[in-house]
Amino acid sequence: MSALITGLGVVSALGSGVEAFAAGLASGVNACARHEFTLFGGQKISAPAYMAVPADAKGLIEPRKLRRMDRLIRMCAVSARQALKQAALDPSTFDASRLGVVFGTAYGALGTTQEFVDSWLKNGERHASPLAFMSSVHGIIASQIALDIGAIGVNLTLAQRDISFEAALATALDLLEQGKADALLVGGGDELTSMLHEFASHFRYVERGPVSGADPWARRGRIVPGDGAAVLLLEREGTPRKALARVDRASVGRCDLPRADALLPLLAGMDSRSIDLITTSRAGTARSARLDAAREAALDSALGQELPKLSHRGNFGNFATADALQAVANVLMLQGQIFAPLAAGKPRSDLVAGLKPPRRILHDAASITGNHAAYIVSVL
Repeated sequence: MSALITGLGVVSALGSGVEAFAAGLASGVNACARHEFTLFGGQKISAPAYMAVPADAKGLIEPRKLRRMDRLIRMCAVSARQALKQAALDPSTFDASRLGVVFGTAYGALGTTQEFVDSWLKNGERHASPLAFMSSVHGIIASQIALDIGAIGVNLTLAQRDISFEAALATALDLLEQGKADALLVGGGDELTSMLHEFASHFRYVERGPVSGADPWARRGRIVPGDGAAVLLLEREGTPRKALARVDRASVGRCDLPRADALLPLLAGMDSRSIDLITTSRAGTARSARLDAAREAALDSALGQELPKLSHRGNFGNFATADALQAVANVLMLQGQIFAPLAAGKPRSDLVAGLKPPRRILHDAASITGNHAAYIVSVL
């Protein structure tokens, strides 16, 4: 089943709001900068990262509600409100039982999780903070969004590492097809904390040197982390609201080897020649380079043609649910904007030379866990 995208919301290193995000992509803003992280021993280090700007909640969420939201939840909740505002959907006039939230996150609210563990270690198990525990579970994201907007419909949070957003999208399409909701806020979000950065540093997984930024086409690079959140408002066909694009299909499956097999169900019954652009979760690291190349060759084989391939992680950083931001970029490209991806801070204009605004985009996400996810979005 397909669904209509009627609203977008995003909080990222490029800005808070779709307009700021689009402007940053269009002008090639390099949002990578050095940030300070505190190690477990108390030492402080400086390392490059794409940290999201503060979520601008003015006119969207009441200050009294914001006080109960940590940084990650605030980014997600503000993105959800932005999507509702763009779609002109007022939750107070919508059937609350038919409005739901499906969110993807790999790590959840890590800052609050560390706060809870610290209180446990400091005060003992019987005196650990119950408030911190409640806010540390992954499901708190979808719950807080629903509480903010008054939605009492479907409420789910999915965690499937680096395809968590795609899993949320595929689940949302199923729920709409089953008639479980009329409108769903579907998003992805994660936050970069000192704890997460230190863990990754121990495995030499993250870049600690230059601040030029991520390069999705590098073969020897390391992750330049980032964070943020993005939300799509999905509605069933027939909505009175203006649609920005359509999600044709989405799937999540197992793909232990970089083969085209996992894509076949997604492409079944579809003229693959109608797809004119591929976006990927290409990270540009030594670990992912071989998988990236093999996956892209498999894509060309499955589609019977070689198509342009883009990844905008050089614009907003590598993190588990970065594909939620890529989804927003994909919808904007379907509306006629083409964004040259950044690679180490420089625009790769050659990748979009002669590229016309796409009418159907296939997004391919190959997870390091061996899972595979993909979706197709198109113009109306």
